[in-house]
Amino acid sequence: MKKIILITSIILIIFFLIVLFFNNIITGKIIESTIQKYSFTKAICNDSKFCQDYEIKCEGKKLISTNPLTGAVAQFSPDWKDPRTEEQIDRLCD
Repeated sequence: MKKIILITSIILIIFFLIVLFFNNIITGKIIESTIQKYSFTKAICNDSKFCQDYEIKCEGKKLISTNPLTGAVAQFSPDWKDPRTEEQIDRLCD
């Protein structure tokens, strides 16, 4: 009787480890594929200091789309200096 319980326990542990292994592989692939697509908002300004917020959509490092957000605008004075660095201003999908 003890041998049957021991063998059953070993089989269940092996089965459990196999299920965990395959679940990790499948879940990892799903997470890996969804991480590649993301979006964020960013203000983009022109030479006349007019700034518009945009929703930026990326897939990896590839720009998918830029969509202006309604009402998210600002007009700054001619002497206004954007506090962001050039790299922050120019960076979209890195």
